Amino acid sequence: MPFAVFRRHQRKLLTVIAILAMFVFVLSDSLPRLLSPSTGGADQNPVVVTLFNKPVYRSDLNEMAVRRNNANRFMELLDRQFGFGPINSRAIVDALILQHEADKLQMPSGPTAGREWLKLATGGQMNREQFEAMLSLLGNQVSGEQILSDIASQVRIAKVRQLLATPVVTPLDVYQTYRDQNERVSARMVPFTVDSFLEKVAEPTEAQALAYYEKYKDDLPDPTRKTPGFKVPRQVRLEILSIDGEALQKAHEARLTEDELRAYYENHKTQYKINTGLPDDIFANDPRALLTPPQYQTFEDLRTILPASVAEEKATNEILEKLTKLKDEGMSQFADDYQNAIDEIADAKKDGVKTDATIPKLNDIKPMAKTEGFEYELTPLLSRALAENYGQIHDAEVGVTPGSGGRKFVEEIFDPKSLMFEPIEFVDSLKRRYLVRKIEDHEPRVPTFKEIRSDVNLAWKQDQARSIARKAAETYAEEVRKAGGTIKGDSVDGRKVLTNRAVPRIEAGFSLPGQLQPIIQARPVEFPDVPMAGEEFRNAYFGLQAGQVAVAPNEPETVYYVLALDQRIPATFATLYAPTGELYRFQAETEQDAQMKQTETWLNELRTQAGLAPDWVPEDEAERAQNESAD
Repeated sequence: MPFAVFRRHQRKLLTVIAILAMFVFVLSDSLPRLLSPSTGGADQNPVVVTLFNKPVYRSDLNEMAVRRNNANRFMELLDRQFGFGPINSRAIVDALILQHEADKLQMPSGPTAGREWLKLATGGQMNREQFEAMLSLLGNQVSGEQILSDIASQVRIAKVRQLLATPVVTPLDVYQTYRDQNERVSARMVPFTVDSFLEKVAEPTEAQALAYYEKYKDDLPDPTRKTPGFKVPRQVRLEILSIDGEALQKAHEARLTEDELRAYYENHKTQYKINTGLPDDIFANDPRALLTPPQYQTFEDLRTILPASVAEEKATNEILEKLTKLKDEGMSQFADDYQNAIDEIADAKKDGVKTDATIPKLNDIKPMAKTEGFEYELTPLLSRALAENYGQIHDAEVGVTPGSGGRKFVEEIFDPKSLMFEPIEFVDSLKRRYLVRKIEDHEPRVPTFKEIRSDVNLAWKQDQARSIARKAAETYAEEVRKAGGTIKGDSVDGRKVLTNRAVPRIEAGFSLPGQLQPIIQARPVEFPDVPMAGEEFRNAYFGLQAGQVAVAPNEPETVYYVLALDQRIPATFATLYAPTGELYRFQAETEQDAQMKQTETWLNELRTQAGLAPDWVPEDEAERAQNESAD
C-alpha cells in the first residue's frame, strides 16, 4: 500500500517530520511565484481561459492551486513521493475540468470524505493526535477541516482520472516496445546541406524580401523549425563576478600548519567516530575504562585527509565573507535604490502626480571585485539559447554548495520575476563561485525590415535552396539504387560519407533495484552526426531494408541525407520469451505507455467538451516555450 512505511514506522516518522516540513515550506513559499501574474498592471485578475462557457479568472486557478498545494504539503509529510499533481497553469486548468466531471458524478467531497480517505490510505493508523501533530508542522496556516476538504477535492480529481478501464495490450504491442529498444540499425549516409546550394539561388527582389519579412516578422526564431523567425527574443546583459574556489582551497592547503590541523581535528573529531556497536558509556565510572577501545579515529590515521578538509573550510569561509561584502557594500543597496525609484515613478504616474524620483546611475563594481580577488565580466546581450551554452557559468546553479539542486543558471536569469540588479549567487561543479546581477533585460521585439534586410535575404534564399538540395539528394539516391543500394567510399563529390553505429530506435530507461520509477526515462536515440534528427529522419533510418535507399531531412530541413543500410541486428521473439528475457519489464512498459495514451486521449475529449481549443497553451507556458526555443 502507498503508506505502508507510515504504518510500520509512524513513531519514528513523526520525530523526523519537522525536517520534511522544511522541504514543503519551500513549495509553499514558491506557490505565489508559480501562478501570480508575471507583471503588474490594472488587471490583476485576468481571464485565463473559458470553460463550459464561463470565464475562468486567475483567482479561480489560484484557489485550486492553493487547495492542491495544501493537500500536497500534508501528504508529503506521510510519503515524500506522494502528490496529487503539479502546480502550473495547464495542470490546474485540467484539475478544474476534472472537478466538473466529479461534480457530475456526484463524488463525495468535504472534510468527512477527506477524513475517511486518509484513514483508508494509512490503514486506519491515523488518529487525532497524529493528525494534529502533522497539522502543527504546517504552521497552523490552515485549519484541520480545510486540510481534509482540500485532500478530498484532490482525491476526487485523482479518482476521475482513474475511471477508465485498463487498455488492451497485445503480445505484438509488447514486442514492438521490445524491438524499439533492442533491434539495432547501422546506416551509411551522405549529407546534402542546403547552404551549399545557396549560390544557385538569386537574391530576392525588394518586394519578395519585404513579403517574406512580413510573413515571419512576429515569429521568434526556432532552430528546430524550417521556417524563420525575425522577432528578436528576450535578451539580458549580466555582470558576472567569479572566483576559483578550488584554487583558493589549494592555496590555503599549502600554508597550513601542524597546529591548525590538530586544532581542526579536536574540534571535528566527533565526525570521525568509530562504530564499535557498543554504547559509548559502557565503561563509564569503571576502572577498566582505560581498556576501552578508542571511540574516534586518531589524528595520525586522518593526517593525510585533514589538510583538504581544513583548507576547504577556510576557503569557503573566506569566499562567504567576500561575497557578503560585495553584496552589502556594492550591489544590494543599489538594487534597493533602483527598485524604490521604479516603484515611486510608477505610483506617481498612476496617481497623475509629479515626482523627484530618478533612476540611479549604475555603480561601478569592477574596482571592488578586483580588490576582493574576483574576476569581472560584462556579457554581451544574451538570448536564452546563447545563455544555455555561455562560458563555464552555464552549468552553474543557485546556491553555495555544488550539486545542492538549486535552479540552473538559465532558469534563474530568465525567470520573468527575477529582479534587475539583485545579486544572485551561483556555484558550479568545479567549485567556482559566482555573483551575478542583471543590468539589462530587453523584452522580445520586432526589428525593422531595414535593420535585418540581410538576414531576410539569407532566410529567403535558404528556403529556395531546399528544393535544389532535395533534388540533388534524390538524384544521387537513384544512382545508389542502380548500383545495388550500397554507399561506397569515404566521400561523394566532396561530401563526407557518414557511418552511424548500430543503435536502437529507443534508448532504454534506467532504474535502481527495487525502485518503480526510472531515474532515466526511455527516450528516442540521438544521432551524433545528425543534429535535430526529427521523426521523418528516424522513420526513414529505422525503416531501411537491404538494398533500399532513402532520402530524409533533419527536422529544420537544413540538411538532406541519402541513407543506405549498413547493418541490421534483429530482435527476435525467441530472445524476448527466453527464460532470461525481460518480458515482464517490456509488458509493464507497454501497459504504462498505453494507459498514459488512453488517459491523455480521454482528457482531450473532456477538454473539448469544456470548450477548450485543442491547441490551447497557457500564456505563461507559451512565453516560456518561445524563450527556450529562440536563438
